[in-house]
Amino acid sequence: MKYKNIYNKVILSLSMVLAGLFTSCSAVDDFLTVYPTNQITSETFWEDKGDLNSVLNSCYTQFYANRDANAGYHPLIQEMFVWGELRSDNFLLTSESNEDLKNIMNANLLPTNKWFDWSMFYTGISYCNLCLEKGPEIVDKDASFSENDWKPIEAELKALRALYYFYLVRAFRDVPFVTKANDTSEGATDPVPQVESEEILTFLINDLEGVKDYGMINYGSDDLNKARFTRNGIYALLADIYLWRASKNSSADSIAKYPGEAEADYRKVIEYADYLIEDGLRLFREARTDFYGSDRSPFKGEDVIPLPLYTTEKSRRVNDVPYNTIFGEKYSLEGIFEIAFDGSVNKNSVFTTFLGSASSNRLNSGALSAASPYQSVNAKPDDGNVAYSKTDLRYYENIEKTTGSSSSAVYNIIKYTARNVVTDGADDITNSNASISYSSWRSSGDYDANYIIYRMSDVLLMKAEAIACLHEYILQSDDEEEMRDGFRVAKAVFARSNPMITDEDDLKFENYNTGQALEEFVLRERQREFFGEGKRWFDLVRYALRQGNTSKMLNILTLKYSTNASAIKAKLATINSLFNPVYESEIKVNTALVQNPAWITDETIVKN
Repeated sequence: MKYKNIYNKVILSLSMVLAGLFTSCSAVDDFLTVYPTNQITSETFWEDKGDLNSVLNSCYTQFYANRDANAGYHPLIQEMFVWGELRSDNFLLTSESNEDLKNIMNANLLPTNKWFDWSMFYTGISYCNLCLEKGPEIVDKDASFSENDWKPIEAELKALRALYYFYLVRAFRDVPFVTKANDTSEGATDPVPQVESEEILTFLINDLEGVKDYGMINYGSDDLNKARFTRNGIYALLADIYLWRASKNSSADSIAKYPGEAEADYRKVIEYADYLIEDGLRLFREARTDFYGSDRSPFKGEDVIPLPLYTTEKSRRVNDVPYNTIFGEKYSLEGIFEIAFDGSVNKNSVFTTFLGSASSNRLNSGALSAASPYQSVNAKPDDGNVAYSKTDLRYYENIEKTTGSSSSAVYNIIKYTARNVVTDGADDITNSNASISYSSWRSSGDYDANYIIYRMSDVLLMKAEAIACLHEYILQSDDEEEMRDGFRVAKAVFARSNPMITDEDDLKFENYNTGQALEEFVLRERQREFFGEGKRWFDLVRYALRQGNTSKMLNILTLKYSTNASAIKAKLATINSLFNPVYESEIKVNTALVQNPAWITDETIVKN
């Protein structure tokens, strides 16, 4: 991190990026206007609310920024994806020519790897700190800008700062923690040591708790309500941070160190999830009549409750409304916070680089392909080794098997590139008469898919995970009413993608009525639901943190390796090894940093 006047960095031509952001959405265009960074550090710049808003924009543009592409650095949004996904059991490399990606995939965590550069996260944090410092001054200077005008902006800024820090904590654990604006005065370049993750998480929780109810409810358009942090976005982020802290403190040693904290945190996850579910139902009732469990929904029965989810048809031929609306159209009712792309000035390079894009209505592979859990379809649902069963529409939403022998086949990624999915034969996608059609594709020249941080499925599964883990690790009991509630919301996510499942194969509560069984079901369902969304590695780390060791997590992870699984287990034998190394250049600049003990020399590993 370059602590000397961090604001003087060039932020990937901010004005160009923002000029094109959401070009199809005039409401967002009106919001996005940016001044050069050499102006905003001047005291003469901060005169009115327009100046404040222009720097608020810069807090968002870091998601698109690349510090120095010519020197081999990567856009921040790509780092978010790599940190949250690449080390998981979801993917293989389509080519091993990129040594940096290959080393990460092979659990060789080298501090010289540029993917571990965190400087752009701290640039975003610094913009947030600057705005948070200057906002109260603008209230005093600008008669048209009141304390009530400032409070929702303050909440938005604290949520953005918390999101940046939350990625750092999940990826590195202990990191430098700065909440004041940097300056060029004497002492501004003093070394900044890492702070323990517990302290950072507690600060973020307390910080957000203090402002959550000031968050903006409605920015005036659907796109702005998803592309900026709203009150609901803050509640979702809080639930996620509480879930991480609770998981970190669920092992026997942590319970003794932080007595009562994990139980209280799990309860907060459930509380905020219920708030979001109720508000989501309100939005669905206002806009639609066919949400999950409603009177018009095809999903009815003892275990079905009204939830803010799109439904699919109970039919062999299914026009996949949930996929088409969430990933094809964007800004759906289920969306809570999405990093938005317009496809022209700013394309979503995460998906074009890693997952794929289309040309001439054909899918082009990216750097990644689906690993072994996705390479076959099981007859029965919720198998521990195979992600999808014969009635799960998400297989066709996510995977395309190329031609070739089973040993050489590459399983390309459909998700995000296809805009519209229709499935024929939803009762058995393995049947030779079943087929899939994609009526529209995103090309590499116009890749406008949003990067979704939170959507309603996340909320439902966070609630189910919190219920399961509260009873498994803390209370060590199985309260039937609460466990049934957790199973219902998790099953709802599963059921809407399995509309033609038979009664015989359908999931039954009696098979998921313990904390352990429900926890493991949620872990599998999150893998199926959030494939390619940058969450899987963090899910596995959270699972290991609760165990207090990596043993059970590694049994899941190593399913994708055809050889040398024992070498991977040796490299990731400790909790420390689950966190990224500190980038070598950062240690040279900031002498207070210490290296994470999580890097190992290269070793080639053959995968399925």
